Amino acid sequence: MTSLLEVKNLEVSFRNGKDVFTGVSDVTFHVNKGEILCIVGESGSGKSITTLSVMGLLGKNGAVENGSILFDGVELFGKSEKELDNIRGSKIAMIFQDALTSLNPVFTIGNQMLEAILSHSKLSKKEAEEKAKYLLGKVGLSDTEALLKKYPHTLSGGMRQRVMIAMALAGEPKLLIADEPTTALDVTIQAQIMELLKDLNKELDMSVILITHDMGVVAEMADRVLVMYAGEVVEEAPVNVLFHSPGHPYTKALLRSIPGAGKEEEIKLVPIEGTVPEDYDRIEGCRFLNRCTFAEKDCALFQDFRQNGEEEQFIRCWKYDKL
Repeated sequence: MTSLLEVKNLEVSFRNGKDVFTGVSDVTFHVNKGEILCIVGESGSGKSITTLSVMGLLGKNGAVENGSILFDGVELFGKSEKELDNIRGSKIAMIFQDALTSLNPVFTIGNQMLEAILSHSKLSKKEAEEKAKYLLGKVGLSDTEALLKKYPHTLSGGMRQRVMIAMALAGEPKLLIADEPTTALDVTIQAQIMELLKDLNKELDMSVILITHDMGVVAEMADRVLVMYAGEVVEEAPVNVLFHSPGHPYTKALLRSIPGAGKEEEIKLVPIEGTVPEDYDRIEGCRFLNRCTFAEKDCALFQDFRQNGEEEQFIRCWKYDKL
């Protein structure tokens, strides 16, 4: 299968005065054409930093220090803002966590939709309005003409998120990055948004990177899964392999912490003790060491990211074959 996006040995740092913090290090993964890759992990694992690096949206304090970001055969690392502007929106689009803060409250939906469409096409204003109504209809919204005249605060959370998806589709991107797109939405709306993303993936043959901390969403949506912890990729595998044969202790812990169904006495929810370490860039060995129930002396040494035999599974743990 052909890779649309290839990220190799990505290292991202943030500066605060003289202090430098490495947010993600040695991150390597790829996204195939037409597939859904889920990136999963607790808050503070480096999921958003990784995808913001791909988009070139790290801000003034953040910088890609090392690595390669190859999109459709073109190297993005080192490109200017102007060059990235020709790629962002038209070839790679992103949906952020909170649609209310992502949409401008002082402009109508129509103003914002037209800006997204006109900046990536040579359509007339009238043609752009028709395309805006078409895109809003495509994401499941009705009475699109009236909707274009409304302001973001007059819409429900689910409607705002659908508007964000419609705006992301304006440039007909090959890759859509969705950063926890169902945050603060109720369960029913969450399911509808996920189903919409899945339908768009199939219908448009559009690759999707979905960031989430919900393993239930991963099971439903993913073709492949990237598990991140403390700024590193600790496991990568096809979704069926990950759920049936998880290799890294952190992946196992995530799966054990999922609420199950059945009789109350048969369900044992096992929380992950502790939190993601703050200064994890200073840890030389396994960054999950202080929370791992399988920890041994050699875990304090550098951990390679190794392939599990013939499987399409990669694990950053020296003792995965013993677990």
